[in-house]
Amino acid sequence: MCRMLLSIGKYSNLTQYMDFLYNMANEGKHSPHHDGFGYVLYSQNEIKAFKSIEPIRKVDGVYGTTLVAHARKKSSSGISLINTQPFLADNISFSHNGTIKGLGKKGKSDSYHYFKLILKGFPAAITKIREMNFTSINFIITDGNYAAAYREVRKDPGYFSLFYRMEEERFTVSTEEMGGKWFEIEDKTLVVFRNGRVNEYKADDVVPEVI
Repeated sequence: MCRMLLSIGKYSNLTQYMDFLYNMANEGKHSPHHDGFGYVLYSQNEIKAFKSIEPIRKVDGVYGTTLVAHARKKSSSGISLINTQPFLADNISFSHNGTIKGLGKKGKSDSYHYFKLILKGFPAAITKIREMNFTSINFIITDGNYAAAYREVRKDPGYFSLFYRMEEERFTVSTEEMGGKWFEIEDKTLVVFRNGRVNEYKADDVVPEVI
């Protein structure tokens, strides 16, 4: 169980988003989330990744175009860097909030293996995970140019929430609302930000191939 956030837009100071993750982890729903934290920061042609197994702390001077950040509250797998999110493969970063029973193995968390499935194909991954017992398969993903967020919950929807906003050409997704006008992502819904536009896709029976 975790708190997570994604923000993508023009190059700017993104420190406020790390501050908000810090606040969610320490004062938000089901806090504290102190089993490690990390972030991936995209800045033009550079990608910076940071992970720690320590409780989240304040991070200053976060400048870039895109930020993915995550504060962990472990549900099964132990505290380790390999299970600390966001996960990064090439230029794609990913964070998950929830527990998928039976997916974690060989010391790697369910979220780690969920990311591997998503990389192979979104529809097939969701179809497979739906056969398992899970609380939430909410995730955020980006390559620094586009971003997507998916919400599907089977337990405690008030905690496994996901919101997004579009403000001043910046698209942001968060497990809890910051200031401004936010839209709650409905269950079994994928939200995609690409080329400055936001589109929503339902994934009730047929899961769309759009990421």
